[in-house]
Order: sequence, then structure tokens, then C-alpha cells
Amino acid sequence: MRFKVSLSLLIVAAGALSLPFIINDAEASQPQASGFLIDFGGWDVTWTEMDMRDNSDPYDALAVACTTNGFTYTVEGGTVEEIDGVPSDGMRTWDLWTISPYSITWVKEQGPAGVDLSGFTIAAWAYTGAGEAPTVAVDESGRSIYGYPQAQRVITLSPAMTEVIGSIRAVDTLVGTDMYSIYPDSVVAGQASGRIKIVGDYLNPSFEQIAAQRPDIVLCDGSLYTHHLMTERLRGVGINAVLMYGGEDIQEIMCNIYIAGLAIEYDMRAHEVISSIEDATDAITGILSSVPQTRGAGVMLALAPDKSPWVSGSYTYVNDLTATVDGVNVFSSMSGWVQINSEQIMSANPAFIILLTVDYMYTAQEYGSMIGSLPAEWRTTDAYKNGDIYMVGGAAGYMSTIPGPRFIQLMEITARILHQDVFTDIDIPKYIGDDYPDYLTFTKDLDFRL
Repeated sequence: MRFKVSLSLLIVAAGALSLPFIINDAEASQPQASGFLIDFGGWDVTWTEMDMRDNSDPYDALAVACTTNGFTYTVEGGTVEEIDGVPSDGMRTWDLWTISPYSITWVKEQGPAGVDLSGFTIAAWAYTGAGEAPTVAVDESGRSIYGYPQAQRVITLSPAMTEVIGSIRAVDTLVGTDMYSIYPDSVVAGQASGRIKIVGDYLNPSFEQIAAQRPDIVLCDGSLYTHHLMTERLRGVGINAVLMYGGEDIQEIMCNIYIAGLAIEYDMRAHEVISSIEDATDAITGILSSVPQTRGAGVMLALAPDKSPWVSGSYTYVNDLTATVDGVNVFSSMSGWVQINSEQIMSANPAFIILLTVDYMYTAQEYGSMIGSLPAEWRTTDAYKNGDIYMVGGAAGYMSTIPGPRFIQLMEITARILHQDVFTDIDIPKYIGDDYPDYLTFTKDLDFRL
């Protein structure tokens, strides 16, 4: 690998620089596209561009959107009974949802009549049930993700965004990336040839280098304060910039795939990627749901075998995928990537320890010596006593640090580690590295290398 600076350190640094609030870019010079959504659920959304000042009544907006798209619709007594043959029923109904300026959160309007849509960032008639919300419609800055022109020149400022572009087969559009984007192989080849320029590092991208590439659109990482500032600066000079979500959970990663595809007009391919990930998730969790007695194993997810390691708490995608495959993160009461002390390890007593590292001193050959030199506190855990300490390193370790579409492969690896009595077709070794595809079945073809 060309870059041997540990991405584990970047995770920690990113956490230190993360933004706990949204920078409002409502005064940025670029206007937002004006339009209305009809959301059928399951990422099936129709956007209709219209001037909301002329269609501020939600029923008028519905009429325009349905007429434009050839949809039928029925409204009785102020209630939307059906759109394009999809009826309100006991499980799901058609409701008016809105997102206010300065917000990223959908709100269901309890009384659609009299609502003035011109005062919202975006609005939708959405087909939703209890506990559901419409499809993501704004980026991390609260700006609508609709209305961007097709992009021929794209820049990504994080490895996760680069992997998303790779997954939707849009590497040919890339003209710039951050220096830590080293996957897929086609990106590395483009960087080597000079076709794809390095525009700074992940934490501190260069405005001058970005602008020099004349991008149609720049994808920034909403988990970093510096990227919020960069988004504002780019928009201020007329460069389209989308502030993607930080990938704190699986849903945010899926939203990023959807947003990227939509923003550069690769939305059909984005839908295919999302569908393939959802199918693989269903296959993995379907097997686990048939064997309920396997649930509840306590897991510690650490970046290194240190006396005071950095571990995953809640609001990290590895915490989310662990819970999805019926594991219990013993430090989920904490938030983000946090450094713990040795006493906390002893108190938590995880049944499994999974090390996620790109430190190149650790290989399959060094696994035994690593176990032999573990701090005394690690040796008190059930994970140590039962031989259930696993290391995900090399190419697999790099993958595990990136909240991108390949999370689904780490999910399968995690499921196989925690439930070896259920997934009996493959024997899982204690060290999983560059050969990680050998331990995949459901997600083996979801490496998104194109």
C-alpha cells in the first residue's frame, strides 16, 4: 500500500474534528432547485421541479406533480387516498412531510390544509407507516439534494465518498480525490496516471487544488468541521458541493449512496447497489433470525491491542452492523470512537474482541505474538480465555475503517465470527487480512471494484 499512515489514527482525528451542529449555508450564493417530491417508499422517489411560490398549496403541488408524471391521484375530504394506484391502507398512508430551513429532519404535517410550502426547504407527499420517514432529501447542511446537473467532473474528499463513486461505476467522472482514497484499483490507476489529482488530505483538503480541477460537483464529508467550511467556501464561488452524511450508521451509508447517485445522475446504478446490499443483509439476518439462541454475544471493537485502546461506541457504523448481526457492543453506552482504560475492559468482560486495524506491523504471522503480549487486563476477559480474539487487518482492516458500501462485507465477516455455530460452511481464522474474500459467501461479489 502506498499510504502507511494508519487510517485508525484518522478515525480518531476525525472524531476530534467532528461537528456537533450544522453550519447553516442558507445565505450561500447558489440558489437551490425548487420542486416537490412524491415518495412511494423503498427509495422510489419522483422529483418534480416547480416554483413553490406558485404552488405553495400542498394539494396544488400534488396536482402539478401527478399531472407532470402521469400519475393518478385521489383526494377525499383533504385525505390523499391513492397516488398512481398505491392506496392508503391500515399499514401505510399518504401524508404531507416537510423539512424546514436549517434542518435535516422530516416533519409530518398533521393538518396539510393551509400549509404554505414556500416556507420549507423541501416537501413531499410520502407513503409511510408507523415509525417511518420519507427518503433522505437534503444533505448534511440541510440543502436539497435535487436539481443538480449531470456531472462529468467529480471530486471526492474522503475515502468513503470515493468508494461510493466506485460502487456506482462512476470512477470515469473522478478528477480529484483526497490522498487517502486508495480503493478501488481503478482510482489508484487514475491517480498514478495523473488523470485523478490528489487535492489534499482527508482532514484538510485544498481549496486551490479543488478549484483548479474545475469540478462540476464536490462530495464533502459531513463528519468533519473542515469539510463543512469547505462546502460553504465552494458554494460561495459557484462550485456545486454536497455535504454527505458522516456514516455514523448503516442508514447514513445507504443515504450517501443514494445522494451521490442522484447528484451526479447515476441514480439507477445507486438503486442497484442499494438493492444488492439490502438483499445481502436480508440473507444474513434471515439465517440468524431462525436461530434465536445465538443472540447477545458481548463484543469489544478496538483499533489496537493497547492497554488503553480506542473502541467503538454508539454512533459508529461498526456498532450498527454488529447489532444488526445480533452482537452486543459492550461499549455502546459511549458515543463515537472513545479511548477507554484497562479497568473498563475488565468490567465489560467481552465474550468476543474484534481488532480493526490497518497497522502493518500486524499480520497473520504476528498474530500469535500479539496474543502473547496482550496487556494483563485483556487476559481477564472471556474473549481471551475462550480464544475469541480476532484481528481484521491488511486490506480487510482498511475496509473496516471506511463507512462506505463495503460495510456489508464487514457485516458478513462479523456475523461469521460471532455465530460460527450457525455459519458452518466456512471456518473463520483468527486473523483475516488481504484474503478476506475467501471468507465471504453472501457478499463475495459486493466488493465494488469497478
